[in-house]
Amino acid sequence: MRCEKLFTGYDLVSGRFLCVRGTPGNVNLQELAVPLVQQVLQQGRPRSLHALFDAGAGKSDAGVRALWDLAEQHANLDVTLRACRYPHRMRAWKQLPSGLFVSIEDPGVCVGAPPKEVRLAETQTVLKDEEAEQAIRTIVCREIRPGPKKDRWHPLFTTSTQAAEEVLPIFRLRQNHEQGHRVEVHDLMADAVPCGYDKESPDRMRPRFHRGPLQMIGWLVALMYNAAADLAQTLGPDHVGDHVRTLRRKFFNRPGTIYETPEALIVYLDPFLGQNELLPVIDELNAGNHRLPWLDNRRLVMSLTPPGEARAGP
Repeated sequence: MRCEKLFTGYDLVSGRFLCVRGTPGNVNLQELAVPLVQQVLQQGRPRSLHALFDAGAGKSDAGVRALWDLAEQHANLDVTLRACRYPHRMRAWKQLPSGLFVSIEDPGVCVGAPPKEVRLAETQTVLKDEEAEQAIRTIVCREIRPGPKKDRWHPLFTTSTQAAEEVLPIFRLRQNHEQGHRVEVHDLMADAVPCGYDKESPDRMRPRFHRGPLQMIGWLVALMYNAAADLAQTLGPDHVGDHVRTLRRKFFNRPGTIYETPEALIVYLDPFLGQNELLPVIDELNAGNHRLPWLDNRRLVMSLTPPGEARAGP
């Protein structure tokens, strides 16, 4: 039984988490789509914002309309979401004339894989209980699959005025949010956040909900993810995009020696392969003159052991 959920906002340009919202288990994305976008607009104050959502944000036409109304209120906001593939709409989209579709090449599933053929068409979709003049722009993406496999259809609702072949790669960047969530779960143990329900509730079948601990630890996990991404970027282009477990294995879990003096705490790392990549980070840390309030305000100093001479043999 799912008793609580964590929803996150993610910046696809910088690859950082923006916000976290803890909710009871019966809350869905459609209920939070508008509040999360409003939070980013109010707190982040971006010059422009293109909000991307999975189909969960528009399970009903009322949810789609709520996002479109928000976009009309903010000139700097565009919204693109994957439309739910309801049978009656899929039948209409599949019946579009073939002349409306434009064929483009999409990158393969991995490096070196042959490109995929994707056909794009534009149409208008009238939402439930609305008039034709309220129809919203719809980009129908048909991914051609060879052999006996059926073609895959990916309809998108969007307020953007960009060409369809420009909107599609932007929307596909949303996969980086999914990847970030997996890193949170597997590398940072996000599944171990405190329970959102009160175990001491009088009625165990209807427990009270405590948002504070769930949302606070969820946000700390997101901040740790962001900090690790900042470190990877500082280490250079070869490390941009490194997962947290990669950084932990290469740089965090290193043996060394700690020396305590009346004025400083000195962390002396044992030599290891690739330690020179840490030099700019350590120099910046030491230049910052950081103090440890919980250790009599001693200054933190980090140092690397100079690598010894290469030993003989293979």
